[in-house]
Amino acid sequence: MDKGNKPNRLLWVLGGIAVAAFIFVLERYINNFKTFPIANDSATWGTFGDYLGGTLNPIISFLALIGLLYTIHQQAQEMQATREELKQAAEQQRQQVEQQSRQSEIFNLQQFESTFFSLLEQHNKIIEKVETDLNKINGDIERRYKGLDTITETPPSEEMSNYHAIEIINHNHTLKGYFDLLFQMLKFICINLSKRDENNEPANNDEKNTKIKIEDFLGNSVEIRQKISTKYINVQEQLYSDILRSFIPNEILKFLALYCLTPDKYSENKDLETPYSFQGLLNRYKLLEQLQLDLKTSEILNSEKRILDSSEVGNFVNNNPQDKIIHFLILTSYTNTADALGENSILKKLKPKFREQLDQSIDKSIKKYLEKYKKTQEEYIKNFHKKLYIILGNDYRIKTEYNKHTELKKQSPFRLDDLEFSDIEITNDDFYTWKNKYIEALERKIKTCEENINKPDTDIELKQLENNKKAWLEFLQIEDD
Repeated sequence: MDKGNKPNRLLWVLGGIAVAAFIFVLERYINNFKTFPIANDSATWGTFGDYLGGTLNPIISFLALIGLLYTIHQQAQEMQATREELKQAAEQQRQQVEQQSRQSEIFNLQQFESTFFSLLEQHNKIIEKVETDLNKINGDIERRYKGLDTITETPPSEEMSNYHAIEIINHNHTLKGYFDLLFQMLKFICINLSKRDENNEPANNDEKNTKIKIEDFLGNSVEIRQKISTKYINVQEQLYSDILRSFIPNEILKFLALYCLTPDKYSENKDLETPYSFQGLLNRYKLLEQLQLDLKTSEILNSEKRILDSSEVGNFVNNNPQDKIIHFLILTSYTNTADALGENSILKKLKPKFREQLDQSIDKSIKKYLEKYKKTQEEYIKNFHKKLYIILGNDYRIKTEYNKHTELKKQSPFRLDDLEFSDIEITNDDFYTWKNKYIEALERKIKTCEENINKPDTDIELKQLENNKKAWLEFLQIEDD
């Protein structure tokens, strides 16, 4: 008999036990009392009933309890079996959902790959066309920034503005079209493959780790760039962006860096918009990490054991004029695309070196000016002392010349021994009055020169040099110490 028949089997066993108990009790009664209570005496039947009730009821109750407990046990087993079946059914359903989800992901990935590699094929064809225009673009940029002196004592000017390079690229339809395609491919990767960071889910469901949606590309602002740049990027997303990046030649990476510049202050009236979304994608996928500027110098810069000296920096900016210009222009919006460089150390290492060059250039000019200023003040003091020595000397000779000068009402300065005595105005004062005024004036001038000989703090030229330095630091986005 199978498990499904166990309850029926138990009922038969319990019924058999009950019948056996009844027979046993009846047999005991007959044997003990030698009589069977078939009589007309009700007392005899009552006694017999009490006997049967007193002996059989506990047995029957006990058997009933056993049956009840067994029934409860069976029901519990059946409920457990039901739960297990439900659990298995739920697990099967979950597996089916997961399988369907995986199938859906595989299908979506297949669709993505089909589109992606189709776009990649078009991408490579366009690159072939773009490469034929690179020499012309290089020539246009080099001619536009011809004679660019990166670091000087004069402030940066509109001639150095990055908007010239941006306009040159925008006016080249082939290159501009390529960058439009590249932007759409990067956006395609981002929208289709970005996911939530399941391992770092914020408690408040913060937007930082959510999947990037197409709505995130609607508009053009700093906030959009920040959002795209900082959101979680998964391995799959990085894989396909790396594949795309591997097909972009270094020469095109240079112009990509220029195309994604933030227009500087000289660009306000040029209707040039900053491609914030494109900047965000560059930062997100570190698209400029493989950028090389002058291969030989790049190898030096990427060596952690090498420390550049001034001559090496000079070689960098002189050996390759195009790379010099590109590096210079990238610095003008370096902070906005710094993440795009990833582990690329070229700009990070050259940046402080250009700061050093700026310091040297400005400091040299300041030193030169201070020396000139001091020398000039010393000449003034020497000249004032010489005049003072003469005027305190022979009164007769000086008085005679002074009177001749005033009597003739000469318009030319009063001169004596090749020295000009016109530091104060000559009026109708008598000689001694003029002399005393002149001596006081000379003494004041000598004192002033001696006090200021080493501290031209208020000098306009010195302040201009300091302002020029600040203008360079701001223009090249270099921190001011």
